[in-house]
Amino acid sequence: MPGRHARGAPSPSSHHGIPRLEIRSREAYVFYTDVETVTAPEVLTACHAVLSEEERDRQRAFHFSADRHLFLVAHALLRNSLSHYASVAPQAWRFDVGPQGRPEISKSQRAVTDLRFNLSHARQLAACVIARHVDVGIDVECLDRKVDIVSIADRYFAPSESAQLARLTGHDQELRFLEYWTLKEAYVKAQGGGLSIPLDAFHFQQDEHRQWRIGFSDSSERPDRWQFRCLRPTPKHVMSIAIHRGDQPDFDLAISESAPVQ
Repeated sequence: MPGRHARGAPSPSSHHGIPRLEIRSREAYVFYTDVETVTAPEVLTACHAVLSEEERDRQRAFHFSADRHLFLVAHALLRNSLSHYASVAPQAWRFDVGPQGRPEISKSQRAVTDLRFNLSHARQLAACVIARHVDVGIDVECLDRKVDIVSIADRYFAPSESAQLARLTGHDQELRFLEYWTLKEAYVKAQGGGLSIPLDAFHFQQDEHRQWRIGFSDSSERPDRWQFRCLRPTPKHVMSIAIHRGDQPDFDLAISESAPVQ
């Protein structure tokens, strides 16, 4: 399904200076930011202002300035993006950690919003996905990530994926590896299962329309309950999104480059 720009005009009564947008039950929105472009001092100050004290502590704990910068921009992007769809100020969002470590909107705020989200960041890129009611996952990776592709695939991927990678070389192999990897990570994050889900228990392949589909080694699983998208938001990155849509038709997926603060 082609991506599109986020839809919805600002409401007459925008909250907290952020335009309010509408998100329907069968829509999901992805916002991403080229972190290297976020350098203006006033923007960085605004990013710091919306983080919680716990997030500021985590940000300061990174040894390298590039990692501190990436964390800052990513978490400001998430908070501001969520505030497009709920009457909650960016700095007021509170998050809980689920049983498998997945961040979720705090139980204390679920009475005012039914939003679900997921956040990912890799070198130079931060991205988040937001939907209502359904679990979602997102993963981004850099194409220049140097790994032993064949060794990792043989050890962790499904046999069909390893075989596909073995038939490729050079850039094609690197790209397909990161497509598989980000799709798998997005699925695991949407499931909230963390390391408890073996990466070879499911596999990906493209259908006749070049849409990504999941398959499971356990026949009790329902592949048709899942929707996936894999794309290149920049020439350097691969990004995958997973939506657990259940028995609903495919979601309309909007993808937009966005500033981390408004």
